[in-house]
Amino acid sequence: MKSIADELGVSVTTVARALKGGERISADMVRKVNDTADRLGYVRNLDAVKLRTGQTFVIMAFLSFTSDEEVGDSGSVGLLNGIHQRLAGTEYSVRATPVTMEENGLEELRKVVNGRNADGLILDHTTPDDERVRFLIEEGIPFVTFGRTDMSASHAYFDLDNASVAYQGTRVLLDRGFHRIALLDADLRYSFTGQRVQGYRTALDEAGLAVDEEMIAHIEMDPILASKASFDLVQKGADAIVCVNELTLLGARAGVRRALGSEAEGFGYSVRSGTNLGAYLGSEVANVYFSRLEAGRMLTEILMKRMAGAPLGECQVIERTRLREG
Repeated sequence: MKSIADELGVSVTTVARALKGGERISADMVRKVNDTADRLGYVRNLDAVKLRTGQTFVIMAFLSFTSDEEVGDSGSVGLLNGIHQRLAGTEYSVRATPVTMEENGLEELRKVVNGRNADGLILDHTTPDDERVRFLIEEGIPFVTFGRTDMSASHAYFDLDNASVAYQGTRVLLDRGFHRIALLDADLRYSFTGQRVQGYRTALDEAGLAVDEEMIAHIEMDPILASKASFDLVQKGADAIVCVNELTLLGARAGVRRALGSEAEGFGYSVRSGTNLGAYLGSEVANVYFSRLEAGRMLTEILMKRMAGAPLGECQVIERTRLREG
């Protein structure tokens, strides 16, 4: 910075301010400083900045992956893409820590927080009484969750209106003439699962149909388990299934084909999705859609605002999905 200042005949303070965005500096001077910096090969030394400010310029994302190897899960990959897109052009980078559905990553989270290895954190697959969230609130570390908790009033989050998601998926199948609609959903320990059950029940109630508890199945989000569960649901009389995500949709189709054979083509499906996978499966699938890329961008945007000191009220967002029929 001193070399740039000497080159231009200005103070180091002027150079520093221009390089940080030009606060109280003319646009012309900002341009001259940046042009000179480029010509002289100036690159900000982030290691020195970290030592001086205590910032790491790292965002850590604890994202859930299935342990299944047969079918890839695009969910967390899509979120990471969105996070990367939002961080492009900033000094921040993201580090992803995969967490299997069978664990919550609390011990790894403790190591990151205790070592001050990140400036902010992103978590997904929240539970109502999420011990990770409780820990981060106590530590005072900026974070955002993909999903709500019983402690939502005390933390930043981005979420879908999950009751509406299941309602849309059930409603479209009812409109297509299906009457024995099953719900193939995630384990009840997740916050979004109970919300989805509520939406499913509401749609059936509005249609004047009784809710048959045997038509509701909760599983780990795994295609093999989904195949077994859908086979059982068909045996109990299901003529359509509302699937929690693409993995369960793929598994459900396999189970239905095993149960119905050539008659499986008349079976109905809807799925909550961040992709358009259903359009490539050769049968009609109603897609209750919200872009995972957009979800990743929104999570990062909220976290950046929280890290900058924005109040919680500006860092709590619930979005609606839209129906893609195909």
